[in-house]
Amino acid sequence: MLHCDVRQYGAVGDGKTLSTAAIQAAIDDVSARGGGRVTLAEGRYLCGRIDLKSGVELHIERGAVLLGSANAADFPDVETDFWDTAYAPRFNKRCFIYAENCEDIAITGRGVIDCQGEAYVVPMTEAEMAARPLMSFVRKPMPLPEGSTPLSEATTMVGAYPHPLDPRNTSLAPARVVMLMGCRNVLVEDITMQNQFAGWSYWVSGCCNVHFHRAAINAAVDMPNNDGIHVNCSANVTISDCNITCGDDCIVVRAYSAPLGRDTVCEKVAVSNCNLTSHTCAVRVGWINDGTMRNCTFSNLNITESRMGICMYLPANPAEARMSDQGHEATLIENISFSNITIDRNYDAPVFIGIDPHNLCRGIRHVYFSGIRAFSVGMPVVRGRADCHVDHIGFTDCRFSQIGYADIPTKFATRLAAKNQPISHPVFEAVDDLYLNGTFFDLK
Repeated sequence: MLHCDVRQYGAVGDGKTLSTAAIQAAIDDVSARGGGRVTLAEGRYLCGRIDLKSGVELHIERGAVLLGSANAADFPDVETDFWDTAYAPRFNKRCFIYAENCEDIAITGRGVIDCQGEAYVVPMTEAEMAARPLMSFVRKPMPLPEGSTPLSEATTMVGAYPHPLDPRNTSLAPARVVMLMGCRNVLVEDITMQNQFAGWSYWVSGCCNVHFHRAAINAAVDMPNNDGIHVNCSANVTISDCNITCGDDCIVVRAYSAPLGRDTVCEKVAVSNCNLTSHTCAVRVGWINDGTMRNCTFSNLNITESRMGICMYLPANPAEARMSDQGHEATLIENISFSNITIDRNYDAPVFIGIDPHNLCRGIRHVYFSGIRAFSVGMPVVRGRADCHVDHIGFTDCRFSQIGYADIPTKFATRLAAKNQPISHPVFEAVDDLYLNGTFFDLK
């Protein structure tokens, strides 16, 4: 296998010299020569957007840092005919590391991807933090393109942050750190990502045979949209032995197929042996009008100091204007299992399943929980819809114990205690074939 060092192409690891062109030249050269390893040796390599190519392993050694630029201009929009960028989530087509229609690619090593995310946010006021108690920052704005205007519903639509500096259709921050579109045979191993831009760490969309192993994501919990790993319309994905801390969802399974231009199932996703902390959901399945998500397993997880542990909430957008990552299909979630999961110091419901009015939902069915042990302010909620019941839901050998905000030693629990009333009982509504086998609810 071919090995090269980015310093051979002019990269400088001083943390000041922009080395985008040199790192890209190394990637291009190695791919053109049949593939191999592109290495970042010890040092701090300041960099804007780079594009991975087939056959290339980007290897960041221990003591090396791939340092994201604090200048948003170093992350240009992705321009491509491979997918429809008009449907980019958050209407933001920028990222740090991009791979399109590649095969046999990898990001490995004991080094760090540092995004310098603090350069892309501003602090919220005390009043704003009281309204959104799990956040302390919002994203810096970016001037809109000439002739365009923000969506009038941008501060009221579901999921939007009610703050003038954080409209959904624009921000300085690249919306994703690593964007994988239509790739095959991908490995992310041992790498640590930190200081995210207030954007998703990994977006895996339309891919197959993708493996995350021993990866770490250390995002600030109180920055907006600091998500972990989004698996979208992909198959044969494993996430194992990872440590993920982030402000938004840690692990997401979706079937948002609009960017791909074809309805695409998301299936055969296996998540195991991970430690998760999130200020939204540690595990989320589904969003607004996604398609089909099926045959996924989540096992041996430790979820701590999160808002929700496991979430299958299907919200709706009643407004005429489309949200940035709103799908067009009727959602079907089926054959999903959760086993051997500890949920500790949870701010809200440990398990939440819900279907809003107006959501194009075919159903949520055959979802099974076993060996769940939860200590949470809230209790489980499973709420279908009158015309779309949740079907075949099982809890086996589970125990849910209610705690108070005083049992969660963080500043965010104090903010929540001043704002929210805890859910005092489990909720099961519009559910067919519910069974509770050896399952207990300990209420305060």
